[in-house]
This record gives sequence, structure tokens and C-alpha cells, in this order.
Amino acid sequence: MPFGNTHNALKMKFTSSEEYPDLSKHNNHMAKVLTPAIYERLRSKQTPSGFTLDDVIQTGVDNPGHPFIMTVGCVAGDEETYEVFKELLDPIIMDRHGGYKPTDKHKTDLNPANLKVQAPSCGELFIFLLLLTGKEFRSL
Repeated sequence: MPFGNTHNALKMKFTSSEEYPDLSKHNNHMAKVLTPAIYERLRSKQTPSGFTLDDVIQTGVDNPGHPFIMTVGCVAGDEETYEVFKELLDPIIMDRHGGYKPTDKHKTDLNPANLKVQAPSCGELFIFLLLLTGKEFRSL
């Protein structure tokens, strides 16, 4: 088991209300979605590699965020995380990506000739350019 989370079995000696984090001053998507009821249902689960709910939310608990910047507040430790913790992650993904539902399919066009970029003419200046990409290759 890569993560080796023996702490998950030990924490089950405590009630979920004792373990539920105080998120009252947090500004992230996880804090918006996670409720005591969701925590109760998911806290004993883990992925086959040992990734637990506490592992998923730890970054959002440790980093409450900024009042003006909404962060995600959680991580997926492996592919199975998305299925095991879908009750938490699906609403976070929908919220973060403007309504992108689990049933939606991403349009993929890997042909660079189809990029629509208007290059500046001579004399114009680029102030800032940011290009973010990501791809889950299993579905290719």
C-alpha cells in the first residue's frame, strides 16, 4: 500500500464530529462543499492505494485561502480518488469549472492547425501570456 495510512483506522475511534475540521474561516471549494454529513459518510473510505478523505482535504484544511482568491482546497492522490470520493469531488469540480458535470465530455482537438490565435502586429507588445494545459490520457 503506497500511502500506508494506518491513521485512518486509528481515527475511527473518534466520532466524525470530533474529527470534522473547523472550516468556518476557509475560502476554498472544498470548504464550501464538505458538510459534516458528507464527512461522516466518506471518512472511513480509502482508495486501493490507501488514499483517504483526510488526505483529499488536508491541503484545504492547512491552507484556508485568501478572501479574494477561491482555491480548490483538495487533491486526488490517485485515479480511484475520483470514484471513491465522488460525493465530495463531483460538486467541487462542477463549482470550479463552471458547471462541468460528471456526464459531460471534454472536446479534444489535438491538431495545432486548429488553434485560433491572433498574433500581434509589429510594434505591439505582449504584456502577459499564460497557457495552461492538462490531459488525462486513459481516455485517449
